[in-house]
Amino acid sequence: MSVHKPAKSRFWQYDFQYKGRRFHGSTNVETRRKAEEVERKLRHDAALGLLDNSANMTLDEAAGRWWLEVGQHLRTARDVERRLGNLLRLMGKDTRLTEISTRHVARAIERRRAETFTRGLDRPRRKAKVHALSSATVNADVIGMLRRILSRAETVWEVKPIAKINWKALRLPEPPPEVRLYSPAQQEAWLAQCDPASRFALTLLLTYGLRLGELFFPLDAFDASGPRLSINKRKRGALLLPLRTDDGREIAARIERARAAGLETIWFDEEIRPAMFGRPERVILTPRGYVCIQSRLVTAARRAGINLPRVIHGARHHAGTTMLSQSGNLRMTQQLLGHADITSTLRYAHALETDLRAALEGRASLQESEVSSPALDPVGADIPVIRAPPVRKGRKTQTA
Repeated sequence: MSVHKPAKSRFWQYDFQYKGRRFHGSTNVETRRKAEEVERKLRHDAALGLLDNSANMTLDEAAGRWWLEVGQHLRTARDVERRLGNLLRLMGKDTRLTEISTRHVARAIERRRAETFTRGLDRPRRKAKVHALSSATVNADVIGMLRRILSRAETVWEVKPIAKINWKALRLPEPPPEVRLYSPAQQEAWLAQCDPASRFALTLLLTYGLRLGELFFPLDAFDASGPRLSINKRKRGALLLPLRTDDGREIAARIERARAAGLETIWFDEEIRPAMFGRPERVILTPRGYVCIQSRLVTAARRAGINLPRVIHGARHHAGTTMLSQSGNLRMTQQLLGHADITSTLRYAHALETDLRAALEGRASLQESEVSSPALDPVGADIPVIRAPPVRKGRKTQTA
């Protein structure tokens, strides 16, 4: 047996040749006896031809191939590329696909959970805050990416043998989906604290469930004949969103003024400069970007007494909940929010509980009315029908 233990490693290594080809790597075990068993199995697999070039594929090679074939064509390619980098850093670039087991994935998850991220580095006036990673982020970085790579390697590239990994046991528990519904009083107070530009932006967010970044669409994305708006969704591509007539008129008016002023966005502030020193009165339009509108909406929410986390994104949940509650149609709500998979829309199914409860209450009251109302005779007279008791079969009894 040709196994050895490097000085700086706690795992034994194997190194042997078969038909002029060298096979070497880590056994991932810490005792010599188990290492010899691993090497014996590897020699057997080499004799059967299982340790071919595809079986020696490393995670780095597999990630690069998956990126070329699948990842770069996704609409979330930027996020996928970042997650691939995290996966290679956590699992090791030289790790072979056939060596990955449930234990290796569990260790990568532990390392990822111990990491943090910092917010506020770009704001020198505020103190940067360190945050822990959410379970959803850890699951997406490790389990989500690795599972897709291993699945393609096994089914398409025919890499064998790949261990069966218990993904269900590895997945970290995630909190239930967020449920957010702003009351009419909260909406009125929030809108009252906004300036004209951010007030219209909040109206669109609460009505159509748009993400804040989707409000900054190019001017030619608006079709006044609908009216409708072409929104570029991250996973579904372009989505034609029907608009209400009043919202369409407001957007059309803002687009006309923006083009006249040479602006590329409908989000601007209007400043009237009075006539002075022989100059006529002028109207100056100052464009506003993502950060400005975001800051104004958050500040307005705090002034309105809405101190909730992710208060702007909560408007998207509010729109989805309202649409599903009013229509009772999951497909229509999916179309409004632009979900690629209807399972993402099912998180708003709680909006149907009110209608279900009302239907159950109505059914119960109907049953009570049927039980309490007296039975009428076939002719329709309002005289209760007296039914004779059923006759029991048995021995006849004599009466005196």
